Amino acid sequence: MKQASLKKIYAVVVLALICGCYPRANWKKDYDYKSLRTFAVAKMDSPENYASAGGAVRDMISKYLIESGIKVVDSAVFDKMLLHTDMKSDAIFAQIGGLAGADAILDGSVFRCQEEKEERVYYTGTDGKLGYETAFYNAKVDITLRLIDVKTGEIVWVNSDSYESFDIRHTMESAVYTTMRPLKKLLLN
Repeated sequence: MKQASLKKIYAVVVLALICGCYPRANWKKDYDYKSLRTFAVAKMDSPENYASAGGAVRDMISKYLIESGIKVVDSAVFDKMLLHTDMKSDAIFAQIGGLAGADAILDGSVFRCQEEKEERVYYTGTDGKLGYETAFYNAKVDITLRLIDVKTGEIVWVNSDSYESFDIRHTMESAVYTTMRPLKKLLLN
């Protein structure tokens, strides 16, 4: 009886892990992703508590694209062109991306960025003495990315993912990798 219950619990845990780790990518099925050779990476929105997260994720995305053999438009050029517009819309992104020489634009946001931390929890033991335990909290990053076609202004691919690990840099890099991996498959396979 106990073994059957343990198997059920194990099955539920495994299913929860699989569902929780499944990428949330959605894409336009009839789009020609292989024709995209040059990308602009837009400035990422960041949470207030970690304002530099968007810039760090943007740089990591550019690095990932370049390592994959995809050209990336200089972000300074793209940003300067965006400064001269009052609106932030997919159509404006598309026009500016095209002028900057990109085939597509990657835009998105970092909607959670929590650094790793260590805390001491103090307590009074049954013997009346003060004691403590150290609690460790992993870094957590949640990002959402979307791919915008510069010719049409249409969003053709979207993905979001979360990652948790021991330090913030590894966590960000892994979040970018797991979020970008489905797009890389569309671009290169």
